[in-house]
Amino acid sequence: MFEYSGPNVRGYESMLKMRIFVLICLFFLLVSEKSRGDEDASSLAVIQPGRPGSPRAAEGFLLRLGNYLATSTNLPKPALSYQNDPAEALKELDKQLPAVGIVSLGFYLEYADRFGMRPLLEAYPLEKYVLVASEGTVKKAADLDGKVVMGGPFHEPKFVSRILFPPKAKATAALAGWKGTGSWVPKPTTKVSSALYQLGKNRVQAVLLHGNQYESMKKLGRLKKVEKVIESEYYPPAVIVAFRGALKSTEAVSEEQRLLMNAMEKISTVKEAREIVQQMGCQGFRKIRPGWMGEIEKKYLFERGEKNEK
Repeated sequence: MFEYSGPNVRGYESMLKMRIFVLICLFFLLVSEKSRGDEDASSLAVIQPGRPGSPRAAEGFLLRLGNYLATSTNLPKPALSYQNDPAEALKELDKQLPAVGIVSLGFYLEYADRFGMRPLLEAYPLEKYVLVASEGTVKKAADLDGKVVMGGPFHEPKFVSRILFPPKAKATAALAGWKGTGSWVPKPTTKVSSALYQLGKNRVQAVLLHGNQYESMKKLGRLKKVEKVIESEYYPPAVIVAFRGALKSTEAVSEEQRLLMNAMEKISTVKEAREIVQQMGCQGFRKIRPGWMGEIEKKYLFERGEKNEK
């Protein structure tokens, strides 16, 4: 059987092959651009036990924060993550370091050297940490010996024992026989209401609250028949750090980090963005006070019996 293979057919086949080739090239170009965009995207990790809650509860918070940062910096929308369990945060940081982190003060003090964190901003206003118990149940330090004490800050027990309530803390002088928190049985939680419920049922001896949690619970009437036992000095709810993974040197801050830091420092001035940081227990961020962090670091190292060589 005769089959025509004249110039029109050969031209059609040639044109078809060319179109297929162009489509393949466009496909790989789009994939390459997407990959390059993912690599160029900024990254920011929020590591703050109990605030704004569980990772799932923080999804909306992260979405709003990401949109704000992209608009404010003109960078691609950053890749954001949130962890309220330090153990889970460590796993993620061991895989890959973000450019910037919003971390609790306790997390920074414990892991600054390990991940090369450089603190640049602190959250404000400063807050106290408050230990509460049922009325009349804790009159001396020994009343807490061997007893369960719940609270979000216990995700970082070393911070509690070395910074908030060390053996020689001025804030604990009123509690007779105070020797530190070493005799407590700490139980971390992110559910404040549940902790106070268990306190009311005498299942725990005391509950340790962040300052704004204490004020909120008091306004809600959740602290009836509950009294303040001791309270710490004032500390920032969080600090913003640059990670060494994006640093050009141990001292320099990259342009990407600088833009993210500037955006976070200005967030309280943007009406639509103020509620974002309120979910982290603060009103905004400012530059860390000169010399303050160095003194806190010295105290943290001293309480664990190490020399500060910085």
